[in-house]
Amino acid sequence: MAALVHTTGIVLSRRDHREADRWYCVYTKEFGKMDLLARGGHKPLAKLTPHLEFPAEVEFLVVRGRQLDTIAGTERRVAYPRAYADYTRLTLLQNALHLVDMGTRPHEIDRVLYDELAHWLAFIDAAPALSAERAGFLLGSFALKLLALLGYRPELHRCLGCRTDIAAGAYRWHALKGGVVCDGCVVEDQETWFAARATKDETLKLVRFALMESFDAQLRPHLPGVVLADFHETVESLIVSHFPTIPAASLRSACLV
Repeated sequence: MAALVHTTGIVLSRRDHREADRWYCVYTKEFGKMDLLARGGHKPLAKLTPHLEFPAEVEFLVVRGRQLDTIAGTERRVAYPRAYADYTRLTLLQNALHLVDMGTRPHEIDRVLYDELAHWLAFIDAAPALSAERAGFLLGSFALKLLALLGYRPELHRCLGCRTDIAAGAYRWHALKGGVVCDGCVVEDQETWFAARATKDETLKLVRFALMESFDAQLRPHLPGVVLADFHETVESLIVSHFPTIPAASLRSACLV
């Protein structure tokens, strides 16, 4: 028997279904990630879809059935108007929502992640004008924090092998194992650490900063081109190693407009 439930959520993605309907993938506070069907959602004059086409926090009335969940009503709770009018902000938000969609599984409730996502939307809406480089760095920072919340927090201070504190310039990066490994462990067991690659101290400092500091703080650091490129490569290697789906575009190119 179908049940009528109320929930609050953020739309992560959408796809058309048949001629007139549309599926919305929504990360909800009460139920985790859900696929919700909007009957007639693909029609030009659909009543439900105006609240769902842009990044927003939305209240949903959902009919839960045995095989599918159908949207019965929507009301926009929090809108982010500055993001709608700025293509850089909108692109940044859409790519972040895509990362959440790729990295999460249906019906796994995580209110901490939901609150972090809502905080991210509010931050981008209120942030000053963003360059493509800054937007790409913010997306990388969001990806690192998302990875940490999903259980893939990288080890950035101690060797993954011997657990001693790493020394400047004497370590390598291993994405699959999730962090840094000292040169001594690499030399001692080359078979285990064969995929470890060299990285710069400046890059590791930027990765640490992006993971630990608030989004507001991410607006401050200088972003040298070489270090920023290495930062993106480092974060993307974690995503490729631990996400079930690989993004179609790199973090850096995703924010170019």
